[in-house]
Amino acid sequence: MIITPSGENAAFGIEAYWIITTTEEKPVIVELRLKDSEYREAQQALGEDVFATDFPFPVRLVPHWLLAKGPWRERIGGEGA
Repeated sequence: MIITPSGENAAFGIEAYWIITTTEEKPVIVELRLKDSEYREAQQALGEDVFATDFPFPVRLVPHWLLAKGPWRERIGGEGA
């Protein structure tokens, strides 16, 4: 997928951004990277797929976890947070 950059994003040199869709049926994370003045899809993670990137910092997410219910939510932010 190629997305024409908004003038502001490209003008400010924003190298990448994510689009996160949090529908319960199909949570998705899409990473777009700026290349040759166009944003191109670098990756996409759907449901229980792992989204992993090193830019702008290392992170691994599973879209499903953004919506999953359970006791793990008490630990968001780390132990004792």
